[in-house]
Amino acid sequence: MVVCSAAIIAIVWGYGHIRYRAGWYAHADKVNADAKKRKVRAVTAVQVTENAAATASTESRVVYRTVYRDAVKYVNNPLRNVCEFDPDAVQLRQRAIDAANHIPGFDAATVPDK
Repeated sequence: MVVCSAAIIAIVWGYGHIRYRAGWYAHADKVNADAKKRKVRAVTAVQVTENAAATASTESRVVYRTVYRDAVKYVNNPLRNVCEFDPDAVQLRQRAIDAANHIPGFDAATVPDK
């Protein structure tokens, strides 16, 4: 009788232990699947952000070079004391500055928060 009771207790304990471990394995699989989903969403979000940053970087370089060339042209001019800028060039530079100011995150690293 004692041996039979011990065998039943061992079988019940073994079955419970197997079900307990199966539950943990199922939980681990669920956590891993959720982590994969979050990783895919994060990679997608990072790609969108990187694409926007690359676009902003490309646009900022073009604006910077345009303004830089005009500035060098006027500085190297021997008549630079005469400040008569072409109205079209001034308008072009102002549009470039306005475009750069409307690029989200364009100067976020250089302009500190107040």
